[in-house]
Amino acid sequence: MFLQGSPSIERMCQFAAVSRRSFYRSLKERQPTEEEMEVRSAIQQIALEHRRRYGYRRITAELHRRGMQLDHKRAVRIMREDNLLAIQPKRFKITTNSNHKFEDDLNLASRMKLSGINQL
Repeated sequence: MFLQGSPSIERMCQFAAVSRRSFYRSLKERQPTEEEMEVRSAIQQIALEHRRRYGYRRITAELHRRGMQLDHKRAVRIMREDNLLAIQPKRFKITTNSNHKFEDDLNLASRMKLSGINQL
């Protein structure tokens, strides 16, 4: 990374009175570019237009139709960062089988005449 004879990162951090951790963190931090913000706002707009039913594949395809070139991995990353991943609707599951071979139980309580407490 550095040329021979130049001071190490640790030594440079000592000179600047900065910890190594903050030095490496500053390398990773960067301001989002205008193009990044444009893509992010387009993804948010598409996701909210379709009530968060579009996943990353459909959003990527929609962005391609709008003329923006990005891959699906970048779309997933941006959607995850903005908490815009698609909400999967739950399927309706039928739990009652009305076409069974057993006969219905009689409601014996409907025949009784109740005149006091704790008779049923």
